[in-house]
Amino acid sequence: NATNLGSGTVPTARLGTGTASSSTVLYGDQTYKAEPGGGKVLQVVSSTFAVDTSTSGAPLTATGHIATLPSLASTSSKILIFQSIANAYVTDSNYHMEIAYYSSINSGAYAQIGSTLFGFIRRYENATTGAGSNNYLYSPSTTDSVSIQVYFNCTYTGTVNYSNGSTNTANLTLMEIGA
Repeated sequence: NATNLGSGTVPTARLGTGTASSSTVLYGDQTYKAEPGGGKVLQVVSSTFAVDTSTSGAPLTATGHIATLPSLASTSSKILIFQSIANAYVTDSNYHMEIAYYSSINSGAYAQIGSTLFGFIRRYENATTGAGSNNYLYSPSTTDSVSIQVYFNCTYTGTVNYSNGSTNTANLTLMEIGA
């Protein structure tokens, strides 16, 4: 009787059905079930890039800015990509820098993931917008190592610079998110 619970321990079998263990949780329907998974950050890597890298026009060009997760916990894990540029710049008016992410699985060839981001950094009427950030959720479906590299180009014929040297670095952070 619950009115007699002044001391002692209630046996787990009295609390609910199923098996109580370190990997189960007692839910409101009085059943023990596996602890909910997914949505947890499993690992994080980050890299900075301080090389003044430029390109003109198309096609997309590798920046050399790479971050690598050594392996993933599950084929259902996702990678949340965060990228920021402190001081990229465009040399001509009315031109835009476009950014794209490329993935390499287990040191294989790089292939584009997702779409190209138009107008990531832009110069309009002699005023340069020099900082930018972006994020992207990627589902690589592997447990191998995954490297992400930033690629960029310039619309039309201007020149764009991905990073402005050691005082204005770009950052790339990868988070493995459990499914």
